[in-house]
Amino acid sequence: MKSILSFFCLRLLLALYAVRVKAQIHPQEQPKPADPIVFDMGIRQIRKNMMPDFRYKYDDYLQYSPAVVMFGMKAFGYQGRSSWGRMLVSDAFSVAVMAAVTNAVKYSVRRLRPDETSRNSFPSGHTATAFMAATMLHKEYGWRSPWFSIGGYSVAALVGVSRIMNNRHWATDVFAGGVIGVGSVHLGYFLSDLIFKDKHINSAYVKPDIFAYDLSRCYYQAGLWFSRRFVLGGASLKENDIVPTAGSSAGLGLMLPVVPKAGVALRGSANLLDFNQSDVNMYNLLVGGYWMYPLRKLVEFDLKALVGYDWSRIGNGVDVVAQAAVALRAGEYFRIKAFAEYETFGLKAATYIHSVSLGLTTSFCW
Repeated sequence: MKSILSFFCLRLLLALYAVRVKAQIHPQEQPKPADPIVFDMGIRQIRKNMMPDFRYKYDDYLQYSPAVVMFGMKAFGYQGRSSWGRMLVSDAFSVAVMAAVTNAVKYSVRRLRPDETSRNSFPSGHTATAFMAATMLHKEYGWRSPWFSIGGYSVAALVGVSRIMNNRHWATDVFAGGVIGVGSVHLGYFLSDLIFKDKHINSAYVKPDIFAYDLSRCYYQAGLWFSRRFVLGGASLKENDIVPTAGSSAGLGLMLPVVPKAGVALRGSANLLDFNQSDVNMYNLLVGGYWMYPLRKLVEFDLKALVGYDWSRIGNGVDVVAQAAVALRAGEYFRIKAFAEYETFGLKAATYIHSVSLGLTTSFCW
């Protein structure tokens, strides 16, 4: 079932990307304000404004680290889900699927990298490899402790973000790479399960329940999110007739429970504000509360209200956010969320901008 879901998600991402390819947006072209198809351009511009000279190659090695940890624990006798033979067969299938899909898409789409060095940007191979390795670690050892899964996927997320920071990939390249990496392992293990059935599997192994959720527990959450902003009303900053129109955002969020379904929410973000004549990075830190309503199967809802402070080169001010989100639970410890939020923020005295944002976030829970 998971492999089918992952394949469907991949097909959906490729279909959405095909629409984007038709737009033929070049990295040097300025995006049109309020056009949601230029999400990638906005995230790239945030990076350019924040860290134009960021160039580090640690992600070339970090992408393999979850697999190194998995093989290391296995070599030192810490038993995982499968025997050596069954694990190697599962991993071989996973690598073959990941490499075939990634390279087939890369050299058929031929998307130009944001640094314009080559036309093999979509999808991100580093991200696909990192999420494949993290999912292997999750498959073999996640049933022993969720921290193996959280650690592996956190490293994979860092690799994906680093590919954007290094100006080697667009944000959608990273999303697609993550889907391919996760989906390839689910398919690889599905194929090996057909071959081995119940043989060569640890007798202590307990198959995770993808519907597991303990309503009495207080779950902490940490998530990475991206969104596209649409400014309401065309409010003017008056100076130089600059009018804010739209933008993109990326950030980190925490949910700290006080009782099982409610608690304190924290978040920080980097935001790009698109104007008629320029663009500006805005940063903010916010704190507030959340309330969550979990369903017993796959879905949960949450509401947040936050207040904080924002700052940019054109001014600072109070920032207020109200957010509604719906989450798909992938087991007890992972969430994929879609959210909509209203935000009002100050840039100069008596100047407040009102906006609506739509976005996605992935969260780890423990």
